[in-house]
Amino acid sequence: MAFRKEQPISYQAFLDMEWGENERVELIDGRIYMMSVPSLRHQIVLGNLHGQLYSYLHGKKCKALISPLAVRLNNDTEVQPDLVVVCDLQKLINRGCNGAPDLVVEILSRSTSMHDRHTKFMLYMEAGVPEYWIVDPIITAFRLTDRGYIATRFTEVDTATIDSLPDFEMDLAAVFEE
Repeated sequence: MAFRKEQPISYQAFLDMEWGENERVELIDGRIYMMSVPSLRHQIVLGNLHGQLYSYLHGKKCKALISPLAVRLNNDTEVQPDLVVVCDLQKLINRGCNGAPDLVVEILSRSTSMHDRHTKFMLYMEAGVPEYWIVDPIITAFRLTDRGYIATRFTEVDTATIDSLPDFEMDLAAVFEE
C-alpha cells in the first residue's frame, strides 16, 4: 500500500474524487488506500486464472471478472480484488459488484501481502464472501463456515475446486506457467 488517507470519508465523497485512469484505489472503513501497479508475474498468473474460469463459465450464469473492478462490501468499503466470480448477476452494477461475490482471488505482492492476508481477509469474511483465495505462489482457499474461514492449500501439482462451481477443476500447473 503506497498511501493511506487517515481521515475517514463518506462513500459519496470517495465516488466524487477524481483518480487517474491507471490508479487503483480502495475505500476501507472510510479510509483511502492507494494500490501499486501489479508486476508482470502477477498479471500472468491473473490471466491464467481468469482464462480457465472464463472458458468454463462461457454460456453459464456466473461471470469471472478481473480488476480494475469495484466491489462494494458495505456502506464505507469498496475494494478492488484481482479476480471475482459472481453468480448472482443482480449484484453486477456499472462500477462492478454490489455485495459479496461467490469467489474473491487476491494475488499477493510485497506491497499488498499484509493487507490481503489480514485486512481484506477480515473484510471478506465479515461480508460473507463464501470463498477467498490467496495466491502466493501456492493457493490457499478459505471457505466460509459458521465458524469462519477454513483453509485448504493447493500447490501447482494439484487441481483446485471452487464450492460454488461444483464440477469445475482448475489446473494449477497451467496457472503458474509463464
